[in-house]
Amino acid sequence: MFSALRRDADLEDLSFTQISTAIRLLSILKDDILLCQPHYIPTDAAPSHLPPSIHTFVSEAVGILYDHVPKLWSCLKGDVWALSGTKLSPAEQELFRVYGWRQGLTFIYFYSAALTLYPPTHHCSNPDCSAEGPLKKAELREIIIYTQGEGAVPAHAVHLYCRGCKTNYHHNYSVQGGIRQYYGDTPQYIQIGEHQTSATNCARIYDMALSEQQERDFKEGGWQFGCTLTTENVWDAFVILILLDYHDRCGTQLQVPHDGEQKTRFEAAMRARNLEVIKEGHACLQRPRWHDMYLVIGDGLSMGCRRCQVSHCTTELASNRHHFCPVHKDLNDVCSIVGCDTRIVPGKKSCADPAHQKVEGLHFQRGKGVFTLRERLQKHRQLHPHDQATALEEDEANKGLDYEGQEWFVEDGDGNVAVHRQIHPGSIGVDDSALCEAVKSDTGNRKYKALFGGVRTHNEQVLVRPCGVICSRATFYNAEVVSNREFAAATGSHPTFLVPRAIKPEHFVYNTNCDARQQVLAHPEHWAWFLDVGMTVDVFHFLNKHQITHLFCQEHCNPAKFPELMGPDGKTWFFNTSIAEQTNIWLGGFHSMCREMLPVKENFFLDEMIRLRNDMTVAKLAADGFNPRERTAV
Repeated sequence: MFSALRRDADLEDLSFTQISTAIRLLSILKDDILLCQPHYIPTDAAPSHLPPSIHTFVSEAVGILYDHVPKLWSCLKGDVWALSGTKLSPAEQELFRVYGWRQGLTFIYFYSAALTLYPPTHHCSNPDCSAEGPLKKAELREIIIYTQGEGAVPAHAVHLYCRGCKTNYHHNYSVQGGIRQYYGDTPQYIQIGEHQTSATNCARIYDMALSEQQERDFKEGGWQFGCTLTTENVWDAFVILILLDYHDRCGTQLQVPHDGEQKTRFEAAMRARNLEVIKEGHACLQRPRWHDMYLVIGDGLSMGCRRCQVSHCTTELASNRHHFCPVHKDLNDVCSIVGCDTRIVPGKKSCADPAHQKVEGLHFQRGKGVFTLRERLQKHRQLHPHDQATALEEDEANKGLDYEGQEWFVEDGDGNVAVHRQIHPGSIGVDDSALCEAVKSDTGNRKYKALFGGVRTHNEQVLVRPCGVICSRATFYNAEVVSNREFAAATGSHPTFLVPRAIKPEHFVYNTNCDARQQVLAHPEHWAWFLDVGMTVDVFHFLNKHQITHLFCQEHCNPAKFPELMGPDGKTWFFNTSIAEQTNIWLGGFHSMCREMLPVKENFFLDEMIRLRNDMTVAKLAADGFNPRERTAV
């Protein structure tokens, strides 16, 4: 290269800096150079000529005569085409700012060099397509790229279209027949939307600390988008990245609808992944290598995904602001007092009954009381939302809709109605007996329960091994009744320990196993699966929550009754029976993130967090000398 330059009288005086700058600038414009070439020019080698816009840009940026650029390109094109992964220095970015914008190489001329994202290939990759040669029908769009080092950066995205099979190739995916198919491998840049919506609090950290939006107003410069990163952008990026990673592990390609709204585009793919987790479980459920006893521990955590107000209905809501699923949407016109089937008064949530009207008034009056401010402060501290603005926005959005604890109303004999509230008791085992929601006492007082706002699922249940690996997670909609726990473990449509390759545990630890064991012994025809399973209460709850006078619990569920749970010295416990509660402390950290999700996204998110945690747990066990992936014959 240098010898060729020295032999040319027009180029022999070029400095090393000029030559190096020309090579680096041209190397990041290879796709732009190819796009303007005739269709018969191959794409695997440098073409003979530069497009006029790039020709002018090189002349001005490098500082050589316009007529000398073809000679320079002839000498440098081989090195330019061999160079990849170029990262421009601030001085080189300034050259784009000063000279590139006039040639359309960057639209926002007063910022760093714009990046142009192309599809990974200039040829149609459809094996059934008969078209030959590189793709030349292109569409250029303005985009914003959110980066960690450079903040929010204006850029272009080029879509290439194949006339033969009518496939549109984007940077991340191709589109044909309304189906979006992602390429293999995880890309450096992930497209998270095609337009921007109003900003919300989830992305404020990026916007305040990294985007440099105070110094960059792209819209004023003529760019189509501003640089604000929204909550929807963040969640879309998470979902796409996880789905791409999943399909990469499976050796498949992600396919989603290209038409429709972005918020529902990946719903079917998430739902399919959720179903696979239900069928296969979170972790290998075979016997661990390091102990002869296979034991699992269960516990529940109140997180609360929104659900239909109709008890035991599992049909998903169409929106988080709905109170009933599409099947029961007609109940929106029915009085909100539990047990009343009368139609509501227009503009109200209750019927014409004066007592019901008083109940509604008391419910919504809580938003005006001082105690409500204390409730909100307590909720802010408990749920640890991202910042104070978030808590205020959520309170305003949900004011008068949801109460996080238990709320009931009592009408006395004179028609006076009083409201009673209790902080949510949490996720505890209860029996299956149902209490009447509206009863009249001997003194003439009547108790009401009302559902004026949204209703949430009761708790998330997890089954955990003593080593910390999470085996299973399930949502309990109405209560943590012991029969639900047994149903999730051993029966139902997708039980935990009947999935492929699973081995039945020999011992099951649960904080109210005394109630569960009584059900098993009382109805062995229904719970035969549990008859040969040891069922104890974890050590902490047995010592602190269960009475000594509870004879059945002391006889059947005392951990000391089972010597296989003890260590070699017979004095210490071999297993950590509180591991499920400790795991729920970790799981509770996602409480505030999941509260406004619909079930599909919540399950997808929690399952992925559990998968990542299990991977870290297994890696730590291996580093400590255990290998939970190795199994002994059973």
